[in-house]
Amino acid sequence: MMIIQKFYLLSLLCLTCLWTVVICQNSLNIIREWVQLEFVYPNEEARIRAITNKYFVPEASIPIDVDVYYGYGTHDPRIFITVPRFNVGRPITLGTVCEDGLISGYPDYSWHDYQGTNCDGLTSVFGVAIDSCHRLWVVDTGKIGTQQKCQPQVLAFDLRTDQLIYRHRVPSENFIGTTRFANLVVDVRGSGPNDCADTFVYVADLSGFGLLVVDVARDRSWRVNHRYFFPYPSRGSFTIEGESLDIMDGVLGMALTPYIEGCDRLLYFHALASTTENVVRTNLLRNDSFIENPNANPTSINVFQAERPSQSAAEAMDDDGFLYFGLVESPSMWSWNTSTEYSPHNFNEIAVNGELLPFPFGVNVVKNPKGHQELWVLTSNFHRAYLGHLTSDRINIRLHAGKIPALLRSRRHY
Repeated sequence: MMIIQKFYLLSLLCLTCLWTVVICQNSLNIIREWVQLEFVYPNEEARIRAITNKYFVPEASIPIDVDVYYGYGTHDPRIFITVPRFNVGRPITLGTVCEDGLISGYPDYSWHDYQGTNCDGLTSVFGVAIDSCHRLWVVDTGKIGTQQKCQPQVLAFDLRTDQLIYRHRVPSENFIGTTRFANLVVDVRGSGPNDCADTFVYVADLSGFGLLVVDVARDRSWRVNHRYFFPYPSRGSFTIEGESLDIMDGVLGMALTPYIEGCDRLLYFHALASTTENVVRTNLLRNDSFIENPNANPTSINVFQAERPSQSAAEAMDDDGFLYFGLVESPSMWSWNTSTEYSPHNFNEIAVNGELLPFPFGVNVVKNPKGHQELWVLTSNFHRAYLGHLTSDRINIRLHAGKIPALLRSRRHY
């Protein structure tokens, strides 16, 4: 890994942060691993300022989400990761992974340098999602630690130009004091590949226990509240590698069924502190009057009776309706065919303990230039960072990828 004194010299080399990724045919491969994240600075002065002001604390930066863009028509992807500012010490909160493993701020360093004092920049990015319209969607919590520095916002960048093309500042009536908007999924409902106007974004409120719905075309949003967005108190305790911690977080993992013109989509979701999976039709979420109706059917959001063996963080769905999710307490990745009954008997293990790290917070399905689907997973020792036990004598972050057909062929039943 490049030593910190050389970071600023590499900024010109990392402007695009494109690099060749070779994915083998039969496994979930380790694409990149880090002891700790290191960053690209525009110059030596910026690096010194970040260290002096404690904007950069080496052990503080744990990435949470990942998504990948193959839009250049080559085999060289742009890999985006998020580094939420759960506390101080993260100089960049959204970046691309350079070939040497450094993280370069996206769209550039100036968007990150104000540490919450300029609300036109990025304060603390949690979730990202890339849609079929070449847009990178970003959820900015507006918080550093527990302090709400700026309004939460949902932004979109055109990945062909790296220009901001949409910004929605969340109105105060749609979030509460404990809100921390986290994961997001994008529902593009156009009739063709270039029909991108009819778009909705569903955003999980991890610690405010709700769901934000953003109608992009009308630049409106509303909040959905339901008991299934809450954590299960009995599932809020985690024991990982002999260390115990309590994380009473609500809705986090979300995935949409494939879009079929004329048909409704389903949103699958679950709380981090839970072992259950839930599902709701998106036409209900898109109807703000339904949400406000006190006589609305309380069973419109459903929970499956069967449960997972342990808690899960993120999840994602492929074009064929297979749902992918990781288990936290026994690190592993699993698939479930949504056309079958939701039951552990229909869960299939596609990656096992050993290579994976405990917290698979970032899970995404990506289509490469050949049209083949890939599963990308970001895992970390988040539990050690949470407890203040992160050390530099071990790998703490891993980025994995695998070709989905091969992963499904090598699966093992639960």
